[in-house]
Amino acid sequence: MLEPGQGGGRQGQSVNINMQKVHFVTHEAHRQGKRVYRVDIDFRNVFNAMSQAALWHVMNIFHIPDVDLLEKIYDSATVRLAPNYVESVTVTFNTGVAQRSITSPELFYIFINVLLRMLTVTEQNQGISHVLKIGKNQEDSSQDANHDYQFNVIVFIDGISIFAETPEGMQTLLHVAQEFATWYGMEINIQKPFLLVIDKDRKRR
Repeated sequence: MLEPGQGGGRQGQSVNINMQKVHFVTHEAHRQGKRVYRVDIDFRNVFNAMSQAALWHVMNIFHIPDVDLLEKIYDSATVRLAPNYVESVTVTFNTGVAQRSITSPELFYIFINVLLRMLTVTEQNQGISHVLKIGKNQEDSSQDANHDYQFNVIVFIDGISIFAETPEGMQTLLHVAQEFATWYGMEINIQKPFLLVIDKDRKRR
């Protein structure tokens, strides 16, 4: 169910593999004399900000069982800062996942997978990717049967890097990310994302 770009929470995947993919893009852009745009985006307080209602909706769309049970568990969750003090306020939550729960990472992967799928569909419909070519003589285990390795996103849990060949393509993907954030009540941390232009232009470095 998870998009191929997600490396978190999957057996046999790791940060090292994602770093190898990033290295591959950089190396091949230099070797092939092409330019690739990369943007790393970050959502502010992502694990606490994600909408629970949106999460249940997404899980129902994916036909994941026992969503109603999770809803009941989360609906009944409350906290009191001073539980023995009669005037203490009882606080309820409609965002975020439970801390220290073994289900929380998996719930987050399902939630963020919506964004990754939106990016993938946009790539497929509009042809947005790093567009670097891998031929039969390319010594790289990442190539598939068609000797093509196209993607527009590399993710590890909530660390997201998106790639495009043109500024226009990158802007389209950023619009998708902003649309996702708006829909689900999240906020992109504008202080952390940065743009990296990968090419052979030494002056740019």
